[in-house]
Amino acid sequence: MRVQNQYQNKYIVLAILGAVLSLTACGDKDKTEAKGGTQVVAKVNGDEISIHQINFQLNRLAQGKNLTEAQSKEAAKQILARLVDQQLLKQQATETKLDRDPRILQAIEASKSEILAQAYLEQMLSKAAKPSVTQVDAFYKEKPELFENRRVFRLQELAINVDKDKYAEIAEKVATTKNINEVAAWLKEKNYPFSANSNVRAAEQLPLDFLKKLQPLQDGDLIAVSNNASVSIVHLAASQTMPITREKATPVIEQYFLNQNKAALAKKEMAALNEKANIEFIGAFADMKKGVQPAPTAIKKSDTKTADTNTSDAPPAATQEMAAPADSAQTADKPAKDAGSMDKGLSGL
Repeated sequence: MRVQNQYQNKYIVLAILGAVLSLTACGDKDKTEAKGGTQVVAKVNGDEISIHQINFQLNRLAQGKNLTEAQSKEAAKQILARLVDQQLLKQQATETKLDRDPRILQAIEASKSEILAQAYLEQMLSKAAKPSVTQVDAFYKEKPELFENRRVFRLQELAINVDKDKYAEIAEKVATTKNINEVAAWLKEKNYPFSANSNVRAAEQLPLDFLKKLQPLQDGDLIAVSNNASVSIVHLAASQTMPITREKATPVIEQYFLNQNKAALAKKEMAALNEKANIEFIGAFADMKKGVQPAPTAIKKSDTKTADTNTSDAPPAATQEMAAPADSAQTADKPAKDAGSMDKGLSGL
């Protein structure tokens, strides 16, 4: 049964790929031109592949990148090779009548709905207002920890898996100890299970509330960080000041504000659509209300597995809200290219 489900999943993936391909359209400007004045660039058992299909994929690949002409041509060849493989698989799926399988048809319809919904959302969000120069200036001055006083931190962390009534005891121990190894030895004596983790984070990759606690610390300091679900001990092993100029910060700040405006616009649009729509929930879902999103179910770490004293590669408790681990050299050399890190760093706003 497990093997059968794996094959079914593969078929569904192929069906979705086929649906995506059937809904593709050319970009604003072709990045590659077909030779001989024809739009057809390949035929697979008589089925044609057009230059528009390549350009659509190429436009997606080149977003945010400046590809040279040589790189574009090489990428186009790789895309065409994948489209040929895809067409061969699609033909086999049709030959074996997978295109009539109810599950495949359902997957295609779901994929089509998702693509159309996303297309409308992107069209609507293109109207989001950009921030003014005054907003950017004010934001730069209000957040010195992210810009003028920006630091790159090397952090060590002990994520401790204990009940909340032990948090105060741990915080008191941290307040009287300056050595993280001593704290680790103490935790072992107390038989408090914990996991160790180390990473490098730039200021913009940290949640603002955590950054505000970290910013006043000196190299070598310890701090206990707790919330309703966990408690961690964070050691500031080392740090380096790497300010970002107003000029370099501008595109990141602008993107952050633009993301905020898009989020507000999307929320407003969904509220308006829900308000004027006739929506009825039936049967097992009759208790749901129009326009109200169900609260997500939180799954605690203790519900799945118990932490041990072994070093873990995954960021434990306090730093789980941080951005994905960044290469230390890359982080130190330049600020984030887009608003991704900034959004995470500004999650407290």
